[in-house]
Amino acid sequence: MTILRRIPTLLALAVICAACLAGRAAAIEHATTPIDDETRNTLIPTGTLIRVTMLQTVTSAHCSKGQTFNFKVLDDVKAGDRVAIPAGTTGTGKVVECKPAHGGREDGMLHIEFDPLVLPDSTQVTVGITHDSLVADANQKNGTGPALEDIANMMVPGFFIIDFLRKGDNVTIAAGSPFHIAVTEDAFLSE
Repeated sequence: MTILRRIPTLLALAVICAACLAGRAAAIEHATTPIDDETRNTLIPTGTLIRVTMLQTVTSAHCSKGQTFNFKVLDDVKAGDRVAIPAGTTGTGKVVECKPAHGGREDGMLHIEFDPLVLPDSTQVTVGITHDSLVADANQKNGTGPALEDIANMMVPGFFIIDFLRKGDNVTIAAGSPFHIAVTEDAFLSE
């Protein structure tokens, strides 16, 4: 039941991030550097997915522009045969824009940016939420919760009046909730 209660929040995050980053995500190209014998164990290509988790909760209900947060990489990310980004690597980010939910079903808004990950060899890996990372998260959930709620809102007589008075949902990224980010620029590990 807990997972079903989180689906609307996670999908709201995906929709808001997609709307806020639509131009940016569409502009991110796939890796431009060819993977060959020379780059196989040093290249972390654009589009590489990284599963992360927040180390503290960030929510549109109680946030401010410039607020910082920390996140942790959950799985090793490889470049060829080499672990490029070890599980446990931590990173930071900040809230760029936020707005709490309001009455009339106006949902909250949360726009975050991630600082580049700094690896043990000092390589900086530029990361962010992209279309592909949103798709990876959506594919891990069935996504029927919000659709069923919308259907119920249309089918129950008089429900729209109550619904109009209802406060919108805040966007929350809970500490410990895994999600994906992606590499947004090719990065090269030192030899």
